[in-house]
Amino acid sequence: MIELSIVLITKNQAWNIPRLIESVLQATSLFPSREIVLVDSNSTDETVKFADRYPINVVRLRPGQRLSPAAGRYIGYKRTRGEFVLFLDGDMELLQGWLGQAVQVMREMPKGGVMLSRKVIELPPSGASVLPSPAPITHGAIPKEVSRVSFVVGGAALYRRSVLEHVGTFNPFLYSDEEPELYLRIRHAGYQVLQLDAPIVRHYSQPQETPSALLGRRKRNFLLGVGQCIRYHMGTKLLWPYLKERGLWSLTAALWLAAGLGSLLWTLIAQDFIPLGLWALFCCLLLGIAAVRKRSLRRGLYTLFHRVLMAEGLLRGFLMKPLPPESYPEDAEILQECGFEESFHRVSTKNGVAQSNVTIRARMV
Repeated sequence: MIELSIVLITKNQAWNIPRLIESVLQATSLFPSREIVLVDSNSTDETVKFADRYPINVVRLRPGQRLSPAAGRYIGYKRTRGEFVLFLDGDMELLQGWLGQAVQVMREMPKGGVMLSRKVIELPPSGASVLPSPAPITHGAIPKEVSRVSFVVGGAALYRRSVLEHVGTFNPFLYSDEEPELYLRIRHAGYQVLQLDAPIVRHYSQPQETPSALLGRRKRNFLLGVGQCIRYHMGTKLLWPYLKERGLWSLTAALWLAAGLGSLLWTLIAQDFIPLGLWALFCCLLLGIAAVRKRSLRRGLYTLFHRVLMAEGLLRGFLMKPLPPESYPEDAEILQECGFEESFHRVSTKNGVAQSNVTIRARMV
């Protein structure tokens, strides 16, 4: 069996692909056997063109497939064989030192199902391409076991294949919340969710706490996951644990919004404005509390707007018919597939220019 597999998922991220792939090549240079698979969600920019320059396998999801991060991870996993599988998003850069320590710890802890990082380093997309790495992880670092996944740094984690074979991998039909849903299945199967106290990646993204970013997440269906997960686990022993850890905020927001709609309906039918007035008063109270906690009226308004979209997303996600993960079509388009040594030789001698294993750099745009 191959020791390590790396699955990269991308969608219109040509601006970061060289940085991501080169960081992975460097971090895995000492592993005797490894494979790298990039799964692209039908990008319309030069993401695939840049990825083809590197010694990796490249596949592309077809336009007719349901496109989501979970689908990319599912397809990537199905095309790997590694004992351990590292998943990364296309807007990340793997920090050196984390992966070797994580694999070592996972080998020493056979009940470990997944290794996370306590944090990521958040930077704007225009962040410098060369930055000093954080202090390396101390040899023999002791991981923390995570017993409640109320918040996770999604997209970057190392999994043990035998555990995923037991509990199932990512649900490709989930538009979001696929990581905590999988962590919950891992824990309830008797395995451990572990966390190292060092950042795993630099994450290059726009600030998320803005109305435009939130509306963008809604447009990409990233607010449907909680409702989908609740629907998937209806009637199972995982429903209540999931609600406690991930669903209560969205469920509370949904009840609050339902109360408002009910009050409005009652006002229109009975011409009684008291229920609607009480609900509006309660909204003002919530806004005041949020503004005090956030120390900003603008951020308080954003919090209420976020809750409304969470409630709407929960309802839409819950109404979606749950499909069995194994029914997801796996006929992704293979764009590049070759052995590591062969593909490395092709890339390193391209255009007659000899280049280093880990410093092959495509021109960034």
